[in-house]
Amino acid sequence: MFIYILLVSIAALIQIATIYLLRQQILQSLLWAIPLIIVCQLLFLYSYSKAPKFLLIWFITTAITNSLAFLVGYFVWKEQVSWYNLVGVGIILLGIFLLRF
Repeated sequence: MFIYILLVSIAALIQIATIYLLRQQILQSLLWAIPLIIVCQLLFLYSYSKAPKFLLIWFITTAITNSLAFLVGYFVWKEQVSWYNLVGVGIILLGIFLLRF
């Protein structure tokens, strides 16, 4: 299961970076972003197809992507954070922990 979570984390970081690069207009064209989008989607699809339980890896993927987007937004782009955001990330992490049982 560790390998699937690792692949999903890499895919999520690629996806988040692509969105921010497009948003900041560092990638001037969507044509430059297409290879990055294809790579992240292939990593997601590989994890979904090889994981022992689809729903488990799907929920973990959603949680990891949202949590990483929050952390990257806060630490890299200095976005504002409220207590609701922190409580939300805590609930997401608790949900991942509870999925293991």
